[in-house]
Amino acid sequence: MVEINLLPQQYRKQSQPSVWKYATWALLPITAAALLIPWVMTSTKTSDLQRQIDAVQGDIDALTAQKQEHDRLVARQKELEQVTTIAQTLRDQKTYWSNDLAAFSTQIPAGSGVAIKSLKMTTLTPDALKNLQATGQYTGKNVRRELAITGDASSQQSVINFLNTFENSPNFGLKFQSLQHDKQKDTYSFTANVGVVGATPAAQAGTGTTTVTPAGSGAVTPAPAAAPAASAPAPSPTGGNR
Repeated sequence: MVEINLLPQQYRKQSQPSVWKYATWALLPITAAALLIPWVMTSTKTSDLQRQIDAVQGDIDALTAQKQEHDRLVARQKELEQVTTIAQTLRDQKTYWSNDLAAFSTQIPAGSGVAIKSLKMTTLTPDALKNLQATGQYTGKNVRRELAITGDASSQQSVINFLNTFENSPNFGLKFQSLQHDKQKDTYSFTANVGVVGATPAAQAGTGTTTVTPAGSGAVTPAPAAAPAASAPAPSPTGGNR
């Protein structure tokens, strides 16, 4: 059977394939390629990054034990440095009672005319020193120990000379307390505190006390009595810092 289209040419339906139909089919592989290529590139890059992450994590795991050991050694080093610092500080500040007592005895001038009746040595804490310096005593001197002394002197001038010896020494400080005159014996009794100066204020624990009472007439034998010097001012009986 043969079909014959009797319509005029201008009314006949075009039976040729559409260009857009071919174009649509051609775009399918292009679109697929456009989507697939970035995905492949992204996937490859992600895989590379993951391999790098795994490698770095492996290095971290391998070095974790060494890092922990390093941290332990650093902490131990800091502890030892602190202990060493404390030991050096204690060593530098360490002094002996006997050394201070010997230095005090050596400072007493020969033939001073003063006899020490009693001596009491105590540790002076930094806070106590600060309070004393606030009242004008031991000014500018880092006193670490105090020697509370009582003594007798043949004259007022002997007391003055004795106190000036410690007041003018850079290794000692002086806190004068009192002076009394025994008219019957014509002697002078006095009390004073002599501070032992250290390189730095002592921060020693405790407040140990040592009391020394010399036998007989005293640590230093008084010289024969002499008349008090008229021009020498008498120390204030109310006490103070010399």
